[in-house]
Amino acid sequence: MKIFRSLISILIACSVGAGSALTASAVFAAENNGSYTYDSIFETESKVGAVSAEIDGQPVETADETPFNVFDIYDAHQSYAKSHSGDKSYMYKKSEGIDVSHWQGDIDWEQVGRSGIDYVIVNAGYGKELYQKDPKFDENMRGAQSVGLDCGAYWYSYALSVEDAYKEAEVCYEVIKDYDFKYPIYFDIEDPSQKRLSTAEVSAIIEAFCSTLEAKGYYVGIYSFANFLTTRVYEETLEKYDIWVAHFKVEAPSYFKDYGMWQYTSESRIDGINGDIDRDHCYINYPYIISPDTYVFDGTESGNCDSLFPVSVNKGVACGIDVSVWQGEIDWEQVGKSGIDYAMIRAGYGNLSTQKDKYFDDNIAGAEKAGLDYGIYWYSYADSPEDAALEAEACYEVIKDHRFTYPIYFDIEDQSLADLSKKELTDIVKAFCSVLEEKGYYVGIKSYANFLNTRLDESVYAKYDVWVAHYGVSRPAFKKGYNMWQFASDAKIDGINGTVNCNYAYLNFPSVMNEAHLNGF
Repeated sequence: MKIFRSLISILIACSVGAGSALTASAVFAAENNGSYTYDSIFETESKVGAVSAEIDGQPVETADETPFNVFDIYDAHQSYAKSHSGDKSYMYKKSEGIDVSHWQGDIDWEQVGRSGIDYVIVNAGYGKELYQKDPKFDENMRGAQSVGLDCGAYWYSYALSVEDAYKEAEVCYEVIKDYDFKYPIYFDIEDPSQKRLSTAEVSAIIEAFCSTLEAKGYYVGIYSFANFLTTRVYEETLEKYDIWVAHFKVEAPSYFKDYGMWQYTSESRIDGINGDIDRDHCYINYPYIISPDTYVFDGTESGNCDSLFPVSVNKGVACGIDVSVWQGEIDWEQVGKSGIDYAMIRAGYGNLSTQKDKYFDDNIAGAEKAGLDYGIYWYSYADSPEDAALEAEACYEVIKDHRFTYPIYFDIEDQSLADLSKKELTDIVKAFCSVLEEKGYYVGIKSYANFLNTRLDESVYAKYDVWVAHYGVSRPAFKKGYNMWQFASDAKIDGINGTVNCNYAYLNFPSVMNEAHLNGF
């Protein structure tokens, strides 16, 4: 019973101008005792990140977190047409809701009903025993429905096996069977005990619960945090059921598959409820889909969802790509005509200058001939500060005869570094960056948001610029400042066979290099 929505495709061939770009403040700080300090206006908080790696210079994905695909465009009506009758013109509607449990205590539903809330998702219980029914479930259901609020329900899971999930579904059914629902019954899978389970185990548990209630005639969905949904559940499972995604303090959830509801805060206040309450945006017209015969139209229904779902992307001052040997031979003349402003070119990897990227010289010459600005990055395998210093020297030998209008980035993300401590990784970053900084280069750090948030000491972000990778979100989930964002890994650009990474820059780097006489200027 999955309802698909159209995802908005990000325009790759973007020519940044006054009418389309948000210009970042000049954030380059003056030289201070031979070093440079970087800052940025772009900050956010999030619960998700992504991790990627290379092996012997080849890119691979890790098993922990999977990057998102921002270029898939789903048919908003396909699944609906297959599984529902009725007019598709009414399947979308923006509604505001809350979710409640016994933790909210006694609720004055008369006040809640006057607060502008459209619906309530009520906790039915947890676990696999009937006594684990939420003690306020009946009271909350009767109270919400008495003031005209549409209701759904959720069941908090502790299931660690398929057998547990079947039992939870049967108990949930016993609790909810005497009520009518206009919103889905959600399987809430987020408990810390379940995070040690494999993707296969989690997906099987979800299937067991959801298929049991679906067979009993219920419209069923899955609830969890964005990170859990994208890293612990098979895509085939996500596609079968509607999604209620939780992600707080962001402009849009970092879940770029289909979802119908977004829990966007846990700190709201509503008349009639003491203390904080979860708030939710809903984009699917569930009351119409679930009960079309009794649905009352109010004129806010729509057959198009594009304007409903949150999309807010700051495209900065320039749009670029990053390339390496894996893109093969590039027709830079075509790339130059595609609307791309700059290129980040891999110079090499490891601690030997002989590990120079095979196409480095060709890519530099091609980008320059096409009139593109460019910078470079060096992929690291360093497991000690000493090794990082050797990598910096190797990088210098490769790049020393060129000038760069964009930074020199230290790309630290390889899975071989997973066992190193935060201090060890921070010392490695400082060792590489300080060597090249002393040689007059504008140096930065490149990695995925999760790595940057959790594996490095924050002191490095005050000293060096950041290039953050995070796909499928309206804003990367990096908690500090950044001046470049790798927002996609599978763009199609004229002149390049296959896919390529795309980036937004938020600082006028060419002006910085010229004015500060860095990177060979």
